[in-house]
Amino acid sequence: MNSAWKILGIEPTDDMTVIKKAYSAKLKIHHPEDDPEGYQRLREAFDTVKKAWKNRNLRPAEERAYEESVHVQMEEEPAPPLPSHFPFSEWQETETESRSTIDLFMEKVEQIYEHFPSRINKEKWLELLNDDALWDMEQRDYLSDELLSFLQLNPYLPDYIWKLLEDTFQWTDMLREDPYILGEEETEAFLRRLKDNTGLYPSLSYQQLLHIEDIPYDLYLMNRERALDELLENRLEEAETYLNTALSIFQDDSQLHTISGMIFERSGRFEEAAAAYEKACALQPENIKNRMLLAQLLFKTGKYEEAEQACLKILSDHPDHPDALSLLGRIHFETEEWQKARETFMHLESIQGKDAETMVYLAKINDFLIRNSFKRKPLTKKEIKKEIRPDTFKDKLRIFLYCHLKWRIFFAFIFLLVSHNKLQALGGEEWYDHPILKVLYAVFSLFQYINLSLYFEYTLIPLFWAILWIYSVITILREWNRIRKMVL
Repeated sequence: MNSAWKILGIEPTDDMTVIKKAYSAKLKIHHPEDDPEGYQRLREAFDTVKKAWKNRNLRPAEERAYEESVHVQMEEEPAPPLPSHFPFSEWQETETESRSTIDLFMEKVEQIYEHFPSRINKEKWLELLNDDALWDMEQRDYLSDELLSFLQLNPYLPDYIWKLLEDTFQWTDMLREDPYILGEEETEAFLRRLKDNTGLYPSLSYQQLLHIEDIPYDLYLMNRERALDELLENRLEEAETYLNTALSIFQDDSQLHTISGMIFERSGRFEEAAAAYEKACALQPENIKNRMLLAQLLFKTGKYEEAEQACLKILSDHPDHPDALSLLGRIHFETEEWQKARETFMHLESIQGKDAETMVYLAKINDFLIRNSFKRKPLTKKEIKKEIRPDTFKDKLRIFLYCHLKWRIFFAFIFLLVSHNKLQALGGEEWYDHPILKVLYAVFSLFQYINLSLYFEYTLIPLFWAILWIYSVITILREWNRIRKMVL
């Protein structure tokens, strides 16, 4: 016991806050990753002190009072023989039994974790968590702490196991209330892992390793996980380093090749990215995500025919897959297969309704078909208008603003904005709330002065602003009218 206090670097005390702060301070010196042996000694010392503290403080008050009176007598005079009714041997036997129960529980945990098929088997963990030891609230606290310490060093479990453990022990709330259980930094790291494995963070599957033997599972899983973390932080060199380490251990994990493809794509190494995605598709043909990543990369690099084949492969199994339909429509649009593009986007619209991208592409396609109908005549204007008709003014305005704000329209809006104060000065305060009257006033000012000496001083600038105003308004109205006739 004295060695435990020495390792913690404090004098014996009953103040658990002092004990936890000492443990937290020592953790910064003996970090689990940098000094695993030192961390193990520190953890054992902390567990020893904490268990002794619980034994003292969780026993009935009468026993603790009796022990304190005996302790006082020992300091003053030799202690008399203990009364025969003192239940020391019985209590010691209970403590030993409790300890053996906890040890047995942790042995089961280690056996499940070491046997990989059991580690990812939810039924095995459910059977463990139905152990009678967890119904004893005092033992439950011990077991929770022991399991928490174990998983801090052995964290590679599927997300559904993490969710099961979190639902059982409520570690998130416990660690937020008492961060000194693991140490401040370790608590923060553990809570982040809990959040990642029980929230919306992209989780990695363990099933592809189920029938693989004789590999260092934890080393592989650590490097795979860190490769994904670095990729999400866009640290591509570090991600590739972890990726290569993982590939040197095991190469037939489709998720690892997916991560590899993403790293290569972000690095601009498109050929390597395509090869990685193809490998992922070969290893896991039913995974649509990998096929979509490959199709999008092929489209991005201008390989439209190959991208089309990849989309058709997805749609053969999933005819209404919205991402595949959208990409196929864009491929037909880029290859100027207007009718195919139009049919694809119409199909997509029937599935997910009117969204901005679909309406934009349909507007562009129909604009081309209308302007070239005298050559091809695939559809009449009436037929097109019947099939494509935004229902509300909001839909119409969205298409107009989203798709057809060309540079001259942008210039017109900016000009009208900038010239607001100029025209206000011409008309005085009474024109402030009437922009249209300002334009009329500017035009009228052309004929306001007869004296030629005043013409350039008072009329030339209004003339310049009036012409630009009129041009801007006409440009905007013409563009709006063109869109209105096309799709409204």
